[in-house]
Order: sequence, then C-alpha cells, then structure tokens
Amino acid sequence: MPVHLQELVSEVTVVAGDLPLTEPQIERLVKIVIKRLAEMQLDASRVHAATKLRRQSSSPFEPGS
Repeated sequence: MPVHLQELVSEVTVVAGDLPLTEPQIERLVKIVIKRLAEMQLDASRVHAATKLRRQSSSPFEPGS
C-alpha cells in the first residue's frame, strides 16, 4: 500500500497468507505513522522559523532616554 506525503513515499508489501495484523489494525498503524510524520515536519518547520536570520532595523540607542 503506497503512502504519499508530499515528498515521502513508502511502500508496504503484504505477503499472502495469514497476516499478523488485522486490516483495522493496519489502518490504525498507518494513521499513527502519518500523524507522527506530520508532527515531525511541524517540529522541523518550527525549529527552522526559530533559528531563521531576519533583517530588522531598530531605532538607534539614545543615552538618557
């Protein structure tokens, strides 16, 4: 079952026969993995935003103000 998340592609192959997990369990596992990947991407974007260099001007320091 291919899972596409923007630039991430993962393929899971299931061998015919008795599966160690039921279909609902597999669906739940896939949802958990997708959620965790989204959380990791959000964390990475937060880190990037927090460490991004920004141009900013401020008023000059005036002694006695």
